[in-house]
Order: sequence, then C-alpha cells, then structure tokens
Amino acid sequence: MKKSNLIVPILAAFMLLGSITTSSCTKEEDKTNNTDTTKNAGDSATFAEKMFALYVLNQPVKITLAVDSSGTNLTPSYSEMEIYLRKETYYKGPLEILVNGTKYVGTWDTDADYYLVNFDIEGMPEFEFFKKTWTFTYKSINLLKIVPYKKPGKKIIHLEKI
Repeated sequence: MKKSNLIVPILAAFMLLGSITTSSCTKEEDKTNNTDTTKNAGDSATFAEKMFALYVLNQPVKITLAVDSSGTNLTPSYSEMEIYLRKETYYKGPLEILVNGTKYVGTWDTDADYYLVNFDIEGMPEFEFFKKTWTFTYKSINLLKIVPYKKPGKKIIHLEKI
C-alpha cells in the first residue's frame, strides 16, 4: 500500500477518535455545594450586613475607654457596663445595657454603610454620654472605636468584645 493511501484512513481514525473523546468530555455538574454558607434560604443580606450581624449584633461588649470632649477619662464610670446591640433588622434594634444586674433598654440604629450609629437610652445620668450620632473610626473583630459625628473634640469610646 502506498503512503498516500494510508493517510486517509489514519486521518479518519484520528477524527473518529477525536469526536468520541470530545463527546465524552462534557462538563459534569458540580456535585459539591458551592452556596454561600452565611446565607440562609431567602436571605439576601449583603456582606457588610452579614459581618455586622456576625461580629457586632447580639455580642456582649464593654467600654474599655470613655473620654469626654475635654479629654477627661470617664472609663471608670462605664467599665462595669455590658452592652448589647440586639437585632430587629440589620440597621436598627434594641440597645441593652446591663449595669450591676439591672437591664436598661433603649434603641440603636445605623446608616446603610455602617458609618454612623445612634444610641438612645434612658435610666441613668451616664447614658447622656451615648445620646448622639457617632461614627466608627476603627472596626476590628474585637474592638470598635467611635467618636461623635459632629464636634467630637477629644470624645471617644472604645467598645471591646467580652
């Protein structure tokens, strides 16, 4: 048999082999669960909402630094308080402060990008310190630093996870 006569059957064999292997190489459906594990069915929460819920909401915090506008350290007046931001929505809810076994309830709310936060609570003269709009200057897993949004002076609060 001539060389030219072998080329056609060899090419045909390669084409047949190629079509067989190509048709058997269809993409398998991924059997693993690639869904977001922080998302529940029907939950359309953003990443920021999920992180706020995970690291801030319903987590006990204590005040490790409280300084007023003039620079006076007020931490001893606040260090025994246990504070909770409870969830009504991702942007507002009940504020609970435990002081010497007594629970005081107020409210908190924040803006859509978690830049500003407001606290409103009654029951002790010390709570007046909280009643304003605050802005976050530092956020980490264990520590939040906030200052008043307007005219902060030297006023600052450090909230640390318990």
